[in-house]
Amino acid sequence: MPQALRPWTSPLRPWQEEAFQAVSSHATENFLAVATPGAGKTRLALRVAHDGLTSGRAHRIVVVCPTTHLREQWAKAAHLEGLHLDPASSNQQEKEATDFHGLATTYQQVCLEPKRYRAQSLRSKTLVIFDEIHHAGEGKEWGEALQVAFDSAVQRLLLSGTPFRTDDNPIPYVRYDKDRRSIADFQYGYPEALRDSVCRPVIFPSYEGELAWTSRGETVHATFKDGVKKPWRRERLRTALLQESWLGEVIQDANDRLTSVRTAGHDNAGGLIVAMTQNHARDIAALVQRITGERAQVAVSDDPAANRTIQRFAHGRQRWLVAVNMVSEGVDIPRLRVGVYATNVLTEMYFRQVVGRFVRVNEDGGQDSKSYLYISQDPTIVNFAKQITTERSHTLKEQSSLFDVPPLAPSNRKDNQEDDFEPLGGVAHADEWIGGAFFLTHPEVPESQQHFFRPAPPPSENKENESVDVVAPEPELTLYEQKNVLRDRHKQLVSQLTRRDRLDHWQVNAALKEATGTAINQATVSQLKKRLQLLERWVEHGFKKGRRKS
Repeated sequence: MPQALRPWTSPLRPWQEEAFQAVSSHATENFLAVATPGAGKTRLALRVAHDGLTSGRAHRIVVVCPTTHLREQWAKAAHLEGLHLDPASSNQQEKEATDFHGLATTYQQVCLEPKRYRAQSLRSKTLVIFDEIHHAGEGKEWGEALQVAFDSAVQRLLLSGTPFRTDDNPIPYVRYDKDRRSIADFQYGYPEALRDSVCRPVIFPSYEGELAWTSRGETVHATFKDGVKKPWRRERLRTALLQESWLGEVIQDANDRLTSVRTAGHDNAGGLIVAMTQNHARDIAALVQRITGERAQVAVSDDPAANRTIQRFAHGRQRWLVAVNMVSEGVDIPRLRVGVYATNVLTEMYFRQVVGRFVRVNEDGGQDSKSYLYISQDPTIVNFAKQITTERSHTLKEQSSLFDVPPLAPSNRKDNQEDDFEPLGGVAHADEWIGGAFFLTHPEVPESQQHFFRPAPPPSENKENESVDVVAPEPELTLYEQKNVLRDRHKQLVSQLTRRDRLDHWQVNAALKEATGTAINQATVSQLKKRLQLLERWVEHGFKKGRRKS
């Protein structure tokens, strides 16, 4: 059985407390909370989960999230609140180990075996947290599978970083208005987060360009502000993003801004460049190294080490990370302060998700309280940036036009299948700073509360009293990480024993399962320790003699 939960002690932000009370008094099992990226949806969800377990309303928790990396992130966040989630449970397991409070899985994994999750929910009262629930609308079969899996759950908390709309695939457990837009049971937007100093403002330096490319036998010359035929709009953007003479100028300015942010007190501030494709990301990384003299980290989906790369970057001091679809949502890298939108994805939700990577507040923010996302003057991207700027300038005004401008859908064609498209050249010119006139004040907020950050304290004059090389203690391992340490030792001992005594692995594992009553993937910490004690005895005395002593 899991350890008894300690009382909840982590402070909630005012909006989180308000949302928690709204969840607690909600009349149905389904609750959709929409909160801007960086506001703290995870802590809200864990507060709801903690309350569900301690009240007896639920006996286990299931978190469903978009990516494998986020499973581990949820497990680590839950651990800090005394909740233990298994982030590696497979569809071959009947259930998670009994010392876990539940598990973290992915939408894709649930949709492969929905009946497995249904059986678990029927066997034990389950509270489900859907992280970034809009992903469930990516296919009709996904929505159907989630209903099969979790219709029997006692409570379903749905989370999203932005309002969303359905077209042909309504998402289960979500209510929609007549225009097919989601109806949130609680909403906390970017403007409110700015007002409350929960998030930082993002400024959008934008860049024009003199661009040239060939398309369908024609040579085209245009800037972003020129009116061009619809088929040329995306090619114009791709031309800019594929030309070192254009993108290199933007990256150089972004790198200078990153240096400025670091000099102003945030000395480990980082930058993110969102690329079009994996090859594009690697080319950009090489360009960053030529410009800055420092190697950029690259995180692409076909690299099995991508999640580790992101984690190293999140906790390191490197200047730049280049990524494709790896950090658009959910990934927490609070030190990100400068970005380059070097992708041709032209949907509002994706753009807002990228913006959300730069709004997180931390204590090392320095004297410059803003973040910066460098963009092209592509009309669609500029419209998204101006929409965000308008929202933050009218904090309490409902933005009914959020979905009124239809985004340009991303192309599904491969790069080498386009009709004779070839970029020829491009020169960048700095244009307007969208949102650059924004100040951290609001007429309805008292002046005493209008400081977004305290200025960085001046260096101490008393050098003798300064602490040197203070290193923060390593956080305690999560339950899953503790088990991994034990399993690694387990694997070493099994290999040592089978080689020496010329045994098959199945013989040893069968004996261990008989002695402890469980398979290794469902073993508790105490059961793993018992396995290790047995293995150490068998290694010392021999498998047959050691078993007789057991």
